[in-house]
Amino acid sequence: MWNDRKVLDLLGIEHPIIQAPMAGATNAQVVAAVSNAGGLGSLGAAGVAPAKLRETVAEIRGGTERGFNVNLFAAHTEEFDRDARPAPRLAAKLAEYHDEFDLGDVPVPGPMFGPFDEQLEVLAEEKVPVISFHFGTDAAAVEKAHLAGAKVLCSATTVAEAKTLEQAGVDVVIAQGSEAGGHRGTFTIDYEKALVGTMALVPQVVDAVKVPVIAAGGIMDVRGIVACLALGTSAVQMGTAFLGCPEMSVLAAWRESLLRARAEDTTVTKALSGRPARGIRNRYIEEVEALDETLLPYPAQYSVSRDLRKSGAERDDPDFMSMWAGQGVQLIRSMPVAELMQDLVNESQALIGRLANR
Repeated sequence: MWNDRKVLDLLGIEHPIIQAPMAGATNAQVVAAVSNAGGLGSLGAAGVAPAKLRETVAEIRGGTERGFNVNLFAAHTEEFDRDARPAPRLAAKLAEYHDEFDLGDVPVPGPMFGPFDEQLEVLAEEKVPVISFHFGTDAAAVEKAHLAGAKVLCSATTVAEAKTLEQAGVDVVIAQGSEAGGHRGTFTIDYEKALVGTMALVPQVVDAVKVPVIAAGGIMDVRGIVACLALGTSAVQMGTAFLGCPEMSVLAAWRESLLRARAEDTTVTKALSGRPARGIRNRYIEEVEALDETLLPYPAQYSVSRDLRKSGAERDDPDFMSMWAGQGVQLIRSMPVAELMQDLVNESQALIGRLANR
């Protein structure tokens, strides 16, 4: 059915479709459903405590006998100045929000993700078949995953990053174009220099590394899948396309925002977390960006808004949520995971057939 089987055979999947991990939006049900449909289901586990992570891996295995992926953020992202505090205008704005919603004192910066070493140990002990990393990785982490029998994926946003990952021993490079929703995987240069579109990035990465390449960023339907396969990738990773599925852990206000959003409604911003990430603009992003002030480093910037975001979630208020979405958001479809996967597979094969007969 598929001519290029490098990723299919390596990861033990039927179709070249990887559901992006999307920390906070994915869950065991979604992961199992994608894998049962022949793709690779992925869990975004960066913010999942080790004990809970072990339980979630067991829950995934209870829903599928097929392979799946668990994603972690690189260990270096957990390091930040614990004494850092918001600059004056940000501090005043956060206090204003807390007064508006009666939230008490603004929390001080604190850890939000990891601990990486403990999370990776759980994945190794549980023999998770595929482990992926974001914000780079190193040879030691890759080796630990390999010793546990896992295949390793990692995101790159430039050709240089792809080469660095290949040297670190990853099995597959994910070429993340600038259209992608969520955090940019950039780990070597300023993110502004790494905002390369998927169609430009993918063929350059394919030519630069010997390992298989997965395309990510703005891929919403069969046209994107077939185009990326034509550019030389062995599979695609799709995130925003799955956010319309009812099984996803997406709050009602976020879902409604996704369904009415257009490409120009998304933006790459540091306002939410301190690292560049693409999401749907809202009041919080616009007002924090307007402060024109140096923000806290990641994840401190993210952590000082944690009570505010929790309140926003409880009130289903999109103005204070992290509503990650890629530039292909206007093509989102609302349907169960199994139906979406079936449509993507059938329509891809039909399109490939039509193109072959032209």
